[in-house]
Amino acid sequence: MSDISVIGLGAMGSALARTLIKNGYIVTVWNRSKDKIGPLVSEGAIAAGSASEAIDASLATIICIKSHDQTLELLQTCKTSLNGKTIIELSTGGASEADALTQFIAAQGGSWLVGIINSYPTAIGGKDTVLTVVGEPALWEKWQPHITALGGGSIHVGTNASMLAALFAALFTTRQGFMFGMLYGALVCQKAGIPLDNFAKLIPVSMGVLPSYHQYFADTAPTGNFDNPPATMATYTAALDDALKTFDEVGAPNELPKLFSDAAHKGMDAGLEDKALTALVELFNRN
Repeated sequence: MSDISVIGLGAMGSALARTLIKNGYIVTVWNRSKDKIGPLVSEGAIAAGSASEAIDASLATIICIKSHDQTLELLQTCKTSLNGKTIIELSTGGASEADALTQFIAAQGGSWLVGIINSYPTAIGGKDTVLTVVGEPALWEKWQPHITALGGGSIHVGTNASMLAALFAALFTTRQGFMFGMLYGALVCQKAGIPLDNFAKLIPVSMGVLPSYHQYFADTAPTGNFDNPPATMATYTAALDDALKTFDEVGAPNELPKLFSDAAHKGMDAGLEDKALTALVELFNRN
């Protein structure tokens, strides 16, 4: 019997299997497309002839394919028992899909951990790489050494499979807020005649404020204490209005800065002008 199996050998799945092998684990692998298996076998993996064989080969199987729905379909068609087995699901999907998958696994006598990988394949195995995992604490404790081999900063955040989809959406939105901020920043620069290479060079300078933004959020939103902030709702609203005015004056698309400005004005209209901008979390949650 191998230590762990990996099903799904795309760029990410291959990185997972390769890292486990490098950490001394005996790894069984399977992929629908057989050409992905050979390179890993040459590095020490054991090839399974089917997904069922891969699951049979180990007490735990990592599945890293496209979606929870595809994982469910794969498990439903497997001709093997999940009784006593642990499925570590690292595919993606929504809350209802995660619930359907984990309910199926449990009904078959198996156990599960569901995780999201917060990195590119090239970062797998890094000490700061994070896999965010939900599932029973005892299972996390049992398989934590394997998971932290894949990402040294990996954490267990709860027991409900569906909560991971919300956490993914939250973190993804945070990252894409930065990405779309750059895109709209490029638009206003182009309209104003500013070369984009100059804008690109200045982005790292602007990013220097991000740790203080994070601290501003961490000190207020989790505690619900929005009093005496270093910058008030009124301060942010004035700056956001100035930015929106500039977008309009140069004729740049303004959907994103208008979203920001409109949100801040809702806080002002609610009488939160002296509070932290993060008071919008509670305001919007009430509405």
